[in-house]
Amino acid sequence: MKVNRLWRRRTEGYLLDCIGYLGIAALELPLGLALKDTSLASNPLFLAIASSVPPAAATLIAARSESSADGATWGKRRAALTVKDVGGGEVALGRALWRNTIKIFLPWTLGHVVAFRAADGGFERGDALTLVATGLVYAWLAASVVTTLYGSGRSVHDRLSGTTVSSSLD
Repeated sequence: MKVNRLWRRRTEGYLLDCIGYLGIAALELPLGLALKDTSLASNPLFLAIASSVPPAAATLIAARSESSADGATWGKRRAALTVKDVGGGEVALGRALWRNTIKIFLPWTLGHVVAFRAADGGFERGDALTLVATGLVYAWLAASVVTTLYGSGRSVHDRLSGTTVSSSLD
């Protein structure tokens, strides 16, 4: 199978975007430190809601960027890439939101499930949710890498949302 010509630039753009996502997550640190010795710190519902804020924010920011006139996130713009719908047109906000929910929100949130369950001894107990969520995280990662690297380069989130990433230099 042929390696897609844009895989390096897509990886570069994604890694640049991840720097921003890390910044979003870091913004929760002061809140976490302030609440660490309170009853909220051990409340599973509060933890689930609080941990969903960074991936939700990253998802919304990416969707807004990809549905803008630039058609790209901060990282994609620096890598000279744009997101289009499969017909070559601009991506509507709803489609961009779906694309980034699949790409950012779902895997990040699933990773949180693994982290919380593992911290509570999920692996040691052989907890089914911990093991299944871990398997899904690794399967998602593998599928994303393989579909971006080979063939058309349309990743899982591109295929499920009807989008494609192309070079803005072409």
